[in-house]
Amino acid sequence: MQQQSRRTLFSLIACLFIVLATAMSSGAQESRAAEVAGKTSAPKLSAADVVAAQQFGETLSVADWLGPLAPVALSPYFGIACLSGMALYGQGWISADNAFLGEGSPLHNPYVFGAFLILTLITSIPRLTKVSKPFAQAIDQLETWAGIITMLTLRLMISADAPDVAETAVIQMGFLSVSINSLLMVAATINIVVINTVKFFFETLIWITPIPTADAIFEIANKTVCAALMVIYGISPTLATVINLAMFAAALLIFGWAYRRQIFFRTILLDTVWAFCSPPKAISKKPLIVFPVSKIGPLSARTRCKLAKTDAGWTLTHERFLRSDLMLHISGDDCSAELSTGFITNCIQIRGATVVHLTFSRWYNGLLPELAAGTGATLNETDAAASHDRTGLKAELA
Repeated sequence: MQQQSRRTLFSLIACLFIVLATAMSSGAQESRAAEVAGKTSAPKLSAADVVAAQQFGETLSVADWLGPLAPVALSPYFGIACLSGMALYGQGWISADNAFLGEGSPLHNPYVFGAFLILTLITSIPRLTKVSKPFAQAIDQLETWAGIITMLTLRLMISADAPDVAETAVIQMGFLSVSINSLLMVAATINIVVINTVKFFFETLIWITPIPTADAIFEIANKTVCAALMVIYGISPTLATVINLAMFAAALLIFGWAYRRQIFFRTILLDTVWAFCSPPKAISKKPLIVFPVSKIGPLSARTRCKLAKTDAGWTLTHERFLRSDLMLHISGDDCSAELSTGFITNCIQIRGATVVHLTFSRWYNGLLPELAAGTGATLNETDAAASHDRTGLKAELA
């Protein structure tokens, strides 16, 4: 099911990428045709022209490029809609030499503005209520990656007007030579992912907070901040870049902590929804996905781990991208394990020389006896959700 969901997500992103790229390129076709016609009869660039073009490329690479990344990270569709709106209707107060907002920009297109405005409404309205917000949360990653793809497409399309400039400046990294243009595109992706991940975590916290209007207030505040940052970018890209770097630094400080809890909330809450809509997840020979409540050895709290029963006890494994896995072996000598059900999560508590408290989703609730036998735990028959016991709810989500 996860593989099918991923294939569907990638297909939607690919389709959106093609549609947006086509829309953005249509607005610039006439101006590019005129430039090509002019270039056929124009003389070769002089040394002064090359230096001027390089200076323009450096300016675009730093201020014009990094300035809008923070508001795009906060709200990708709305941020790009603001950029397109300023390109269309902001003449007179926006920075005149901004390549992203000029008349030759792909954003200077009413179709692009309309498309992103419609996407903004489709993704923002469900975030206003707690009932519809799970739908918005489910497509949040699609919106994030669509925003990244759109910004990178804009960068490539604008750089295409001066291909010699885009690849002139390079940085030698050992045996590799990387262009500054490529490094800035990678930096933009990292910038958007880090800020958006932290924002998504706080959105989830707001969603589980039992205040009906909290979701609408947070969404309105998010859009207001995004619009304000875009106004600052239109007036001064340099100031917007400074603000973006400050926001990125603050988000980076708590990124690891927030990312682990984002994975935890997404797994637990989505599995809880699926538990109401589908049969219990079948018990398989694959390790059980669990989240430690507190730090255990090299594993931080709320780290996504796989729990496997071994002859000597239990093994917790945290898989890491491009790095070796973190593993923790828990000896079974003089230890006992108990499986208990909670209101939103279930837990396996291993008591012995070290007390280990692990939580996992309620999708297995129909087959808990088999799961308990497979993990070597005794089953506590009390079901907190069935008895409406919410006393431990705060501890489950802490």
